[in-house]
Amino acid sequence: MSWGMAGRRAGSLVGATTVALVAVWLVPPVAGASNPATTGRGHVVFTIRAPEITESSSLAVSTVDPGLTYTTNDSGDGGTVYVLNSKTGALVGRTTLAGASPLDVEAIAVGTDGSLVVADIGDNNGDHSTADLYRIDQPGRGDHAATPDRVDLTYPGGARDAESVVYDTSTGRAYVVSKLFGGARVYATPPHVFRLDHARLRVVANAPPLATDAALLPDGHHAVIRTYFDASVYTFPAWKEVSIFNLPPQQQGESIAAPPAGDVVWVGSEGVRSSVTAVSLPDLTATPADGSGGATTSGAAGDNAADGYVTSARTDQARQLATVGFIGGLVGLGALFLVVTFLALRRRLR
Repeated sequence: MSWGMAGRRAGSLVGATTVALVAVWLVPPVAGASNPATTGRGHVVFTIRAPEITESSSLAVSTVDPGLTYTTNDSGDGGTVYVLNSKTGALVGRTTLAGASPLDVEAIAVGTDGSLVVADIGDNNGDHSTADLYRIDQPGRGDHAATPDRVDLTYPGGARDAESVVYDTSTGRAYVVSKLFGGARVYATPPHVFRLDHARLRVVANAPPLATDAALLPDGHHAVIRTYFDASVYTFPAWKEVSIFNLPPQQQGESIAAPPAGDVVWVGSEGVRSSVTAVSLPDLTATPADGSGGATTSGAAGDNAADGYVTSARTDQARQLATVGFIGGLVGLGALFLVVTFLALRRRLR
């Protein structure tokens, strides 16, 4: 086997198996899941051109001035909120959190009361004793420093990595979604959480694997959680999953926002000059307008309480297995490619 032939065969094998694994992921969930939609194509709304925004990991459209959109970089940027023009993506302002030193800001959420929640909840190694939420007024144009309200959060059962937050101004609760291959959960704070210095989260629902962001839809009765591949719509605040739809391929899909029109979501990615794309939402007219149809827990003390949660366990299992299989397959094929390449080169040198 020649060097070129070995490389081509290994490359073909990687490509074919990757396509097969992607196909497995995109197959609609098993029976018992909500009605899956096949949306996923969209149009670019704007491109983030500011050179300092290289790892956009969050996205939110202002409820005070829809002409403004907010984003933050991944860890290492000190929690700066970047203000963008919602039509062009041009950077029009920066707001820093006075007196705060966040470790890994991964999400933001807008409130209908004009507030913006900045979530320092990233914890890749699971070694942070607390997660922190900061609340400020939604920034305008220009450069400013804002003194935030702050609350420290702890999870039942120990630290979690998370990249998603939703804020409900009607109750003052925040919802944090953990990022895991399996066993991901939606966690809720007590009401009026920013009146507290410290709060303990409780589990209220299952969540899709590898959740990277979430947003409350403008109707106030639905929320959406995205992953690298798709997005799930839930009734709110019952967190009953009612629809799943595909997202367009992105370099590293990290963010989702709900513009006021209510018929699309905006999704973004990390990377230099990353684009924000509008994707149509599935039809939600048949879902309960009051968020009923799913039970929430009243006193969950830990992850084991998830047995009665509203999301189908079989749906979770299928999606988690597909995710693990996809990533594990890529790793395995990469190792196979290296072995075949090494053997071919060794034979050639002989």
